[in-house]
Amino acid sequence: MENKETVTKKPKADYHHDERRKMTFKEKREFEALTKEIEALEQEKMQLEADLCSGTLSVDELTEKSKRLPLLNQELDAKDMRWLELSELK
Repeated sequence: MENKETVTKKPKADYHHDERRKMTFKEKREFEALTKEIEALEQEKMQLEADLCSGTLSVDELTEKSKRLPLLNQELDAKDMRWLELSELK
């Protein structure tokens, strides 16, 4: 004969060892700074693309802005990835 207590007993949830952690103060500040930096980089990218499409640039300006665009994209990608990592901690 089974004990009635063992049949109806459910395991207790352990909320003390939640895997998710919160952002540290330093990470919060980094997240806020990244948000602003990403916005500024996106504005610069839009301006660069508009300048490159304008047809009014000299050869030197065109070369300079053409070199900056891939570097800007790399920087933006790196900051976006870090921003996503931090946003998961919220």
